[in-house]
Amino acid sequence: MDECQNFGRFDHFRFSVQSVVSMYKLIIVFLSAASLSGCFSTVMDAASLVGTGVNAVGSMLPSKPNNSLVFDHDKIKEVCIELNRSVAISDFVPSLQAELQQRGVLSRVYETGTQPTNCPLTIGYSAFIQWDVKAFSSNYSPYMTFASLTLRKEGRVVGSAQYRIGSFGQDKWGSTSSKLSPLVKALVVVPDEKPKQATTFSGS
Repeated sequence: MDECQNFGRFDHFRFSVQSVVSMYKLIIVFLSAASLSGCFSTVMDAASLVGTGVNAVGSMLPSKPNNSLVFDHDKIKEVCIELNRSVAISDFVPSLQAELQQRGVLSRVYETGTQPTNCPLTIGYSAFIQWDVKAFSSNYSPYMTFASLTLRKEGRVVGSAQYRIGSFGQDKWGSTSSKLSPLVKALVVVPDEKPKQATTFSGS
């Protein structure tokens, strides 16, 4: 059988959650081997396969939170976010505020111990990250493996929701917003309520 035909048998590859996770390293091997052997059409096939894998991973991002518990509450118009400086994710709070804004909820941030007296609803959070190398990169990048949001009213817990990375890491490189979105929705959206726009503001 022709050498290029051997490399070209990508169409027999079937994606599953497990195969998507390990796909990138496999594609690197095929790309390198195909390039050295002059199989340029196969290189294009492999590039197309990478695109298919990216789309597959995107479709596996979380749509529901883990361990959510929310008590009945009135429509939420404003919350205060307690800043957690131990969370080393630079876009965590901006992403959280953006997700709240998309659902018509105003938000402001305060330091621990300085909760505004005119803000009875608060959100506390925690998150963990790990580091790994993305496909086709030699640099380590962080990715969020766990996040927890806790909604309180006058200090009493009225809701909580968590994100945990998928069993096979299929959502590993998903954005912070995509991972927080189901949590925010679970906590603040009243059933049958349509999302509305709001303006994020700061101050105490």
